Amino acid sequence: MSHAVASEHRIESTPLSRGAGVLLVAVQIAGAGVAGYLLGLPVWVTLAGLAVFYSRGSSLGHGTYNLACAITGLGLGIVSLSAAANFDLNSAWTALPAALLLAAISVQLMQFITGVSNVPNYYIGILIALVANMETSLDTYLTLTAAVSVGVFAATLPALVRRALGIGQVRVSEDVVEVEQ
Repeated sequence: MSHAVASEHRIESTPLSRGAGVLLVAVQIAGAGVAGYLLGLPVWVTLAGLAVFYSRGSSLGHGTYNLACAITGLGLGIVSLSAAANFDLNSAWTALPAALLLAAISVQLMQFITGVSNVPNYYIGILIALVANMETSLDTYLTLTAAVSVGVFAATLPALVRRALGIGQVRVSEDVVEVEQ
């Protein structure tokens, strides 16, 4: 959480005051929690959406990419739970590790095939699906997707406000100084 100040050939960062940073994070957490509660979504999943947004970068582009990978991870988690249930394992002690193993193999295969290397967000989505302890259905997938999206949106609001006010991030290359709006 810092403001960028351009010098001749580099970006210098001037951090927000500690109080302003803490206040911003508190507002984001409260906003995500209240929005999730009012929408009838699992509040802990909306808070996990905040973690998804900030896991790799903090710009709008990074946040969107992180959300897409977490939603893909949700799908992988639900599908692996469904597949593990079809193995007809005797107890939950063997079904859950089997589902996690299937999901982990799926993530590694996706990384190998597609080249997308946002593994932390895939695993956040998988863990949300496994810990949610909900039935494996499309309704569950959509509910969890909505909850994660609300959390990511709450984390995105400060960047949207900066963009609306014309306070952009400063990008400096060798000869050009650009302010990203």
